[in-house]
Amino acid sequence: MTDLVITVPGRLEVREAAAARPGGPDDVVVQVDRVTLCGSDYGLFDGGYGGPSSYPLRFGHEWSGHVIDAGPAATELLGRAVTGDCSLWCGRCPQCRTDRNRCEHIEKFGLTVDGFSVRRRTVDRRYLYPDDHGLRPATLAMTEFFAVVHHALSTARRAATGAEVLVVGGGALGLAAQLLLTRAFGAARVHLLERDPVKRRTVRGLLEPETELGTPPDPEEIEAVRGYRTMARHARYPLVLECSGTADGVNCALARASLGGTVLWLGLARRGMLRPDLVVAKGLTVIGSIGGTGDFPEAMRFLAAHEERASALITDHFPAEKAQVALAAGPEERAARVKAQLCFSDDTNASPETSPDTEARRWGP
Repeated sequence: MTDLVITVPGRLEVREAAAARPGGPDDVVVQVDRVTLCGSDYGLFDGGYGGPSSYPLRFGHEWSGHVIDAGPAATELLGRAVTGDCSLWCGRCPQCRTDRNRCEHIEKFGLTVDGFSVRRRTVDRRYLYPDDHGLRPATLAMTEFFAVVHHALSTARRAATGAEVLVVGGGALGLAAQLLLTRAFGAARVHLLERDPVKRRTVRGLLEPETELGTPPDPEEIEAVRGYRTMARHARYPLVLECSGTADGVNCALARASLGGTVLWLGLARRGMLRPDLVVAKGLTVIGSIGGTGDFPEAMRFLAAHEERASALITDHFPAEKAQVALAAGPEERAARVKAQLCFSDDTNASPETSPDTEARRWGP
């Protein structure tokens, strides 16, 4: 299998594989088994990604694989199943001492530097996490986005415990959030809002019993939230997670958060009119969170304990040679997915459902 490279928006090229060999004592060579497509991968392909990025680019920052070669300081990883960070952190700056996701010199695998849409990739062992739980390759390739949500929730554990929590956005982050909130963070009930009717149908069967699915207010209704009494009438949730990546979703989160509440902002909205007046007038705490570095071990333990439930979020599988078909999906087709995976190998640990012997496999919850 050769490398998959997005050269410019809308164009995917298959190139000869880049050389992969340990360049230093801590380097390993990973043979990639799965790449889970993130919304940023679709955005890189269609030109709509709102964060820092560069082209040409080997995409993919949610992945699993196994180590096939190693430098002298990393030989114990030979043969191990691994996944890895999205963040390429330096480990030396002041921010790295508190949260490596905020590294002053950070790069992002698959976004600003080459990622894992390759058969083999050389990477420093410090960015890898060996699997000690025997996860299936498809499940192991979900670790990154569960770690992202876990990292954000860890800043607000007290607010989540025993509370009604609102999640705005029914994509993979939102669904991972409602699983973690109910099964790991002790939320009493989760309310998930999703505007797209196709996506609402897709996610309905993937929700916890404690999760209620609804439609967010119209933007005009949120725009009409002016004045202190109106703000108080709309305020309800002590903790809100914004996972939609839209300006309307952000404003909905700010409007529905309780007075003095906390909003965890995970979605990366590219543009739009935001409502800072709601933050100030309601005395909100808004925490932006990106990356899951530091929370991969907890995310892997969670996935091991709830593998069957979590793995249902992978709704589509494509062989790697069909990557362009997967990435070029239109809005309605993407709304009917939760997570799609590219399969780079016919590994023996995959369940029958994850066999890459067809162009795409889909099954319902």
